Amino acid sequence: MRMIRRAQSFSSSRGTLTGFTLVLVMLILTTGLLWWPSKLNGLTLPVPTRSTTIAMTTDDTRLVVVNRETNSVSVIQVRLRVFGVPVDIQPIKLGEAAVGKEPRCVALNPDNTEAYVTNGASGTVSVVSLVGPPAAVAEIPVRGEPWGCAMTPNGTSLFVADHTAGEVVEIDPASRTIRRTIPVGGNPAAIAITNNGDTVDTDETVFVSQFFAELIPGGPGEGFDTGKRGVVQAFRVGSTAVSRITLSPLSDAGFTATRVNFCPQTAPNPALLQSTIFCPDLSAPAGSPIITQNPQGAFPNQLHALLIRGDQLLVPSIGAQPSPPVMFNVNVQALLHVVSISALSEFFRFNVNTVVRLEPPPSDPTTSLAGLFLNDFVDIEANANGTLLCGISRGGNQLVCANPGSTTLTRFQTGNIPNGVVFNADGTRAYVNNEVNISVSIIDLAGKTVLARDVPSGTPPALGTVEHSVLVGKLAFFTALGIPNNGIFDIPIRDFNPLQFRGKQSNNGWSSCASCHPDGLSDNVTWIFANGPRSTIPLDGAHSKHNIANQRVYLWSASRGSNTDFNNNSRNVQGGIGFADDPAAVYDHGPVFGVSDALDAQTFWLASAIRSRRQPAPDDPAAVARGAALFAASCRSCHGGAKWTKSTILYGDNPAFNKNPAAGGVPIDPGVMNAGAQIVSYTRGGLNFKYLEDVGTFNAASPLEIAANGQRALGVLGFNVPSLLSLGSTAPYLHHGAAQTLPDVFPLHGLGAGTIQSLFSAGQRSDLLLFLKSVDGRTDVFRSEAEEFIDALAQ
Repeated sequence: MRMIRRAQSFSSSRGTLTGFTLVLVMLILTTGLLWWPSKLNGLTLPVPTRSTTIAMTTDDTRLVVVNRETNSVSVIQVRLRVFGVPVDIQPIKLGEAAVGKEPRCVALNPDNTEAYVTNGASGTVSVVSLVGPPAAVAEIPVRGEPWGCAMTPNGTSLFVADHTAGEVVEIDPASRTIRRTIPVGGNPAAIAITNNGDTVDTDETVFVSQFFAELIPGGPGEGFDTGKRGVVQAFRVGSTAVSRITLSPLSDAGFTATRVNFCPQTAPNPALLQSTIFCPDLSAPAGSPIITQNPQGAFPNQLHALLIRGDQLLVPSIGAQPSPPVMFNVNVQALLHVVSISALSEFFRFNVNTVVRLEPPPSDPTTSLAGLFLNDFVDIEANANGTLLCGISRGGNQLVCANPGSTTLTRFQTGNIPNGVVFNADGTRAYVNNEVNISVSIIDLAGKTVLARDVPSGTPPALGTVEHSVLVGKLAFFTALGIPNNGIFDIPIRDFNPLQFRGKQSNNGWSSCASCHPDGLSDNVTWIFANGPRSTIPLDGAHSKHNIANQRVYLWSASRGSNTDFNNNSRNVQGGIGFADDPAAVYDHGPVFGVSDALDAQTFWLASAIRSRRQPAPDDPAAVARGAALFAASCRSCHGGAKWTKSTILYGDNPAFNKNPAAGGVPIDPGVMNAGAQIVSYTRGGLNFKYLEDVGTFNAASPLEIAANGQRALGVLGFNVPSLLSLGSTAPYLHHGAAQTLPDVFPLHGLGAGTIQSLFSAGQRSDLLLFLKSVDGRTDVFRSEAEEFIDALAQ
């Protein structure tokens, strides 16, 4: 009777369950017929397939949900087909199956008997039986790290994007073996496959996104809003020929910024200008709008998802705007590119945030979603005829919907950190996967109502556990809204409502930490920051995963000491108020812990949960071993250690550069030598440890070496040694992104009396390259200068 009451309580746009229908529903539920898709499968639509973290079975009755935080996949009944008519019911979780580590995508075969789940950290595809309670029945290994996945319409092939191997893998579902690999290069991420409605799959087209943008040949280069472009590649299922489709940057993303500090006629001190490459017009008068209200561009980056409707391929992205100034409304945008499938070329591009700008501000921003920008545009869904589009704003905890061409947005609040959305067949319901809450939100699109925000798909960690504290830290890192500063470790994860703390992380949901650090790693963008051009540093090398106290100094210039210091990014860059009750308690090289629970939780997640990308197994292990020996002889002193960098906080406390000892402040730690906020070296016991290394990559004459305030960039003293973790997935390289590939590093990186290029033979460079590409969290580490320094002090 409990199940009947559940069914009675959940209304449907097609009617409610009453009378004889309830008896039939009870029969289905008690006899187990809902486990047998062939009994209920009356709906087959010629709809394209795509990568997703949440999928609807083709009979339009069940959700299959990827639970990234619990390494599982769940099946939830949301509809029944009664006499061929879909009827919505109270959601019922039918089961949960363990899969590999860090599942990212799920694809279903057409008869709903099996699901296929890509496991990024395990490097496998799990085959999950959906006949009876869901259970993993097989594992299919791939070379690197599998991300996106999609099944051909008739179920003859499963295509998987191997992100770190730069290839798409075609799997035969019948034999569960790899049929072939299609080299696409780059960093493949999302997949979408056409469906022309026939019984043949070989004539369908597979589209795969390249996650990171690429430098435009002959373009302005790294650090410019229009310097890069997006890439989607396409091939027929039965062909080996691959076509490249490029997605252009927007020359005007719809928002303006001042360039006063970059033009000699307007700069406060023109004599300090290193170059004028970011001045839009050297001849314009001082008050000209081209300088004071300069239109800002954006290029498509982080292509998480693809969607096909009709002859259109829709490509959402987190648009990057690295040119100065560094400010929340001209750093990241929610871009949508549209590709003609028949022409295999882009024909439309748009910044969705320009529509948000037209909305009036809400009367109560802590209860209304109005005016929130589309932070981290990571997925998109549409009804069958494409008349309703909905996109996920990950850090904004919202699903945003609109009719194409309309400037009216309809918003729905989801659970915490949504990562995927799927519609039912008639487009009346949307189902959203909430990554952090391990739940599903159910939205009535016709009635414009959130029916349920957190239908459990998995079990969150218990209060009081380390795992719960780390998950709260992930929420604090990924949210573009906010959480309380303190008292957070006793709050169940689903009880957090970041909308109530709107404005803490960023201005109106513009950005999160994850906007530039996907999975805590790098967006592969060279930004023009206050210290000069700086490529985003992956955070997997910030702490040793075995010892949270083993921490590197932050930033290329060694000018920050911990994650806590970055609360000032929320305040000064993202337009928020941050997570500190006393903002003055946060300063460069200030307290590492104790400023607030929210900042501590971020550090817990950063130090323990960020994973390096899984690199493919080497084809030539002997060459990799030779490269490792060469690395040990020439590179390990700087790039060794558990973090793959010698940069380690060795002094007793972080040096309080902003505190005046004469006024009762904390003095700089003894032995620390600094140049402003930069830590240059540390001396103790007659031994000296250098933090800044000059390897010849800084050229003061380069026009790009200009800081965000229009002054000269830092770098003459050298740079804080970066970690080599995730090296094979974080191009471009060096502080200014001048090396687009690892081989490009060799002639630029100094090493003793020469460069890597001049000191090593071609064979040695080849071996070293293979080793560097293989480095990930599983690679054996080498002793660095930091370990030797610590050992020497102990003698």
